[in-house]
Amino acid sequence: MTDCGPLDVLGRTRLIASFQRGATARTVAIATVLVEEGFAALTVDVGDLDLVERLGTLLGGRAVLGVHGVRTDEALYRAHDAGATYALAPIGTAGLVRAAQDNGLPLFAGAMTPAEISAAAALGGAGVLVHPAEVLGTSYAPHAVAAAGDSRLVVGGSSPYGVTQWLNAGAFAVVADSSLLSDALDHGDLGFLRDRARNYTSETERIGPWSPPAP
Repeated sequence: MTDCGPLDVLGRTRLIASFQRGATARTVAIATVLVEEGFAALTVDVGDLDLVERLGTLLGGRAVLGVHGVRTDEALYRAHDAGATYALAPIGTAGLVRAAQDNGLPLFAGAMTPAEISAAAALGGAGVLVHPAEVLGTSYAPHAVAAAGDSRLVVGGSSPYGVTQWLNAGAFAVVADSSLLSDALDHGDLGFLRDRARNYTSETERIGPWSPPAP
């Protein structure tokens, strides 16, 4: 069971599993498998906020639950009221960061180019979200991390290989790409899901917890 805050959990486990919009009858079983294999941070789409409460109850506090796709202050307030403990915003704005701070909700503000990353870091939120990682490629990792400066950098949508490259470059945490869940939400073998989850967690365990960049 985790009784730590989301930033502590992310700094330790370095991974986020993301559920895209549209829960299925297997969502809870899938979340349970992921938690058992070392994923202690999950996000759901801002359109599926009922899942935050459901998963929070059924997982018994074994994972911190956040939301992704946050674009408005109103959505952020609803996420907070639903029990979300952190948020990923595809586009970072000063208004969203202020709203998140008012609610005590760590928010990672979206950006992509070095200039955008630097500007998002300056907003003063919990950190920066760079998404989608597969478009940028792992060779961009050190440049993105450098642009973030002292700010925590979360990377959206990466394979196990990409996880290694981004975390070794200094990223704070990585959101697993769609290959993690694959067909599990429909009819896929949950044993294969367990194997895919281990491919991620074995990499983060080898790399270890996040360390803030040296001054």
